[in-house]
Amino acid sequence: MQKDLPDTVDTVIIGGGIAGTSTCYFHATETDQSVLLLEKDNIASGATGDSSAIIRHHYGASKIYAEMAKWSHKFYREFEERTGQPLAYKPNPLLRLGIEGDESGAYAMNGHKVLEELNIPVSRLEREDFTEEYPMISSPETDFVVNDETAAYSSGTDACIGFVNAAREAGAIVDTGTKVTEIKTERGKVVGVKTPEKTIETGNVVVTAGPWTTEIMETIEVDVPIELSREQILLLESEGFSRKYSEGLPTSGAPGEEWYARDDFVDGILIATHTHESEGKVDPDTYKDSVDEDVKLELIDNLVSFCPDLEDAGLQGEYCGIYSNTPDFDFILDEVGPDGCVVGCGFSGHGFKQGPAIGKILSDLVTKGDSSITDVDYFSLDRFEKNKQGHGVVDPRQETESDTAS
Repeated sequence: MQKDLPDTVDTVIIGGGIAGTSTCYFHATETDQSVLLLEKDNIASGATGDSSAIIRHHYGASKIYAEMAKWSHKFYREFEERTGQPLAYKPNPLLRLGIEGDESGAYAMNGHKVLEELNIPVSRLEREDFTEEYPMISSPETDFVVNDETAAYSSGTDACIGFVNAAREAGAIVDTGTKVTEIKTERGKVVGVKTPEKTIETGNVVVTAGPWTTEIMETIEVDVPIELSREQILLLESEGFSRKYSEGLPTSGAPGEEWYARDDFVDGILIATHTHESEGKVDPDTYKDSVDEDVKLELIDNLVSFCPDLEDAGLQGEYCGIYSNTPDFDFILDEVGPDGCVVGCGFSGHGFKQGPAIGKILSDLVTKGDSSITDVDYFSLDRFEKNKQGHGVVDPRQETESDTAS
């Protein structure tokens, strides 16, 4: 059936995950431009739908991310008031476990300092206080804990659908099941996007296509350095645990480990890998969606060692999600290639928690070429021309617990 897509629109957004839907919302509600969002599948059907949707502020010494997270979290807390749409949301503190004299301890305290500077509630708990306040956790190597007190978790799908509904009410067109196959340019400017149905004229395009971003950007000969990793997630039933610990499991993990766990809605526990790497090339269209058996056993063993009262937790479900990783694990938010092309990608597992800020920044880049939310130069693509490692490689294990995939 022929779709009733517009012939001409001011701005086209490619991709219906958290970055694209947030951009669509801000563009529809804060500018006078007409906007069309095109998603090749369903809204939140990619990495965002697989996200563990953690909302927190601790990013070690990185003030730029903490500031963006603070802005985004405020928006999420006010989501229903701002958008008129519901959002699943549950407060859940995030704990950074630290060992004195170790990288984990330095990272935890660097984040403590930043959050204090930004007036974000944070505290340090010494070992005795930590074991008393969080008796469900067993981590004998831990000397202290930094508590991101107002952290929370939500639902990536909820947020995307909420953004879409609010954007539509403001006049945006959102179309699913339509793949953009090419960005059309003339004389160094964006002039349209090609779909199987038709070519739509536009002077602006925002590419927020997650792991498919590289494929789209190749049509305008722009190289985006993204490597994909397949992260693996288990959902456990924890009714007995929840009865014993009504406050649930804080978002946490053992120091230096490549996994994390958190409480989940309705008597559940989520545990996921956080590796930023995979064996072989990951194809976003064909990757294995079930958890490897050895990883499943390892995750459960790690969780039971960390939280012994979960020994009898039953397996409720499993799935995998994709991280789109840049060489330095920092975002790309930039105007690139032909005039009128903006890209947001490479969120390296941290896209959901920053979703509102990302959308606002990308919308601002279209209309203003800059944003008051942050120093956009930090997220420029050309940093990789100056240095293939961008800002420099970090140890992903010293990243904070992440969105499973966003």
